[in-house]
Amino acid sequence: MTILSKAALAAALLIGTTGVILPATADAQKKKDEKAPKAPALSAEFRKAALEAQTQLKAKNVTAAEPAVIASEAAAKSEDEIYYARLFRLQLESDRLEQAAKGDAAVYRRLEIALIKPLDDLIADAKTDPKDRSRFTYRRGLIEYGQKRYAAAVTFFEKARELGEADPELPLSLTKAKIESGDIVGGAAGMKVAIDAELAAGRKPIESWYDYIIPRLAKADKFDEYLVWSQAKLKQYPTAKNWRTLIVYFGFSGKRVDLLDKGQKIDLFRLMRANNALADLADFAQYAQYLNSIGLPVEAKAVFDEGVKSGKMQLTREDDKGIYAASVAAIKLDGPISARETKAKAAATGVAAAAAGDSYLGESNYAKAVELYKIALEKGVTPVKVEEINTRLGIAYALMRDDANARAAFAKVKSSPRNQIAAFWIVWLDLGATTPTA
Repeated sequence: MTILSKAALAAALLIGTTGVILPATADAQKKKDEKAPKAPALSAEFRKAALEAQTQLKAKNVTAAEPAVIASEAAAKSEDEIYYARLFRLQLESDRLEQAAKGDAAVYRRLEIALIKPLDDLIADAKTDPKDRSRFTYRRGLIEYGQKRYAAAVTFFEKARELGEADPELPLSLTKAKIESGDIVGGAAGMKVAIDAELAAGRKPIESWYDYIIPRLAKADKFDEYLVWSQAKLKQYPTAKNWRTLIVYFGFSGKRVDLLDKGQKIDLFRLMRANNALADLADFAQYAQYLNSIGLPVEAKAVFDEGVKSGKMQLTREDDKGIYAASVAAIKLDGPISARETKAKAAATGVAAAAAGDSYLGESNYAKAVELYKIALEKGVTPVKVEEINTRLGIAYALMRDDANARAAFAKVKSSPRNQIAAFWIVWLDLGATTPTA
């Protein structure tokens, strides 16, 4: 059973916990304050039934309140009386719903259609205060959303916004309704308007606004928009956890698991590492396994060593110990990178120079990596390799904190998904290439 929180239950009370308060009689009001506005004229017949309704509603006595509300509805003749009778009806149905649900959100959603007529009546009532009308309109939208009538919910939410409803959850509610109705782009655009308004007012947008949009853009394969939203979220919430989540959505979940190759995933893992965002054994082990499998044992060993030192993993699994031992053995067998560098510089093509550049990048010798990547590009490699080298040239410059050259290298990466990986690294540069600690 999904339990409604106390906050949710409080929000369910549309009129308020003290019930509807009738105005004093005109004579009483005059004695209290000669300058006060004239009170609504209520007949003695209506006032008698209404006072009983008010008393029972205030006491949360639904059983006793119902006949009194019915009596007030029957006695209501003037516009003011009809308005108050409608308020009583809404309070009664709200209280009845709360009691029937007993804190169960599913039951509440199933039964809340009972609020539709009293809400519609008050929304249409000329006596309804503008603030209440916007609030009731928003509530109608929430009911439509709960009934999965998303297009109708959008209409109510947009009307509530037009009426000036200021509930902080309205932008997210409208976005959800648009997206659930199939309008992902429209939902995202609407949320951006709300975020821009918060920023313009000097306030920090609510994190859940970003969190609703971003995974849905990923699921819809709208990764150009995804990167824009990721950058926007990270500007406000630049934590290591958020970096990891956004990178995982981008390259390690859904269709992207099969779309990206090992080399591309390694460059995303490198971005996670730069942001202190490798979270646990699974992250470190997968990263090291990829590295070892493509001939980068120095970086593989360094990743394992870093994971153990950070306390985020222990080198206890047999598979991991095997990869670690293989990396150590390969480092001894390969010998110093400088020997391979000499051969690479004498080679006819840039393939060997690119490999040496990868090795230097893996041991954090970024200056040498840049040198070898440039040689590789000069000697010539395949178009696909050019995209990879420019990505890694940008990474080497970025990790050297050479912002201008990093951006220039990333700008040369044109094909998908490498251009999107480069864009993710540019986000890091835009944020100042800082390393989050939490």
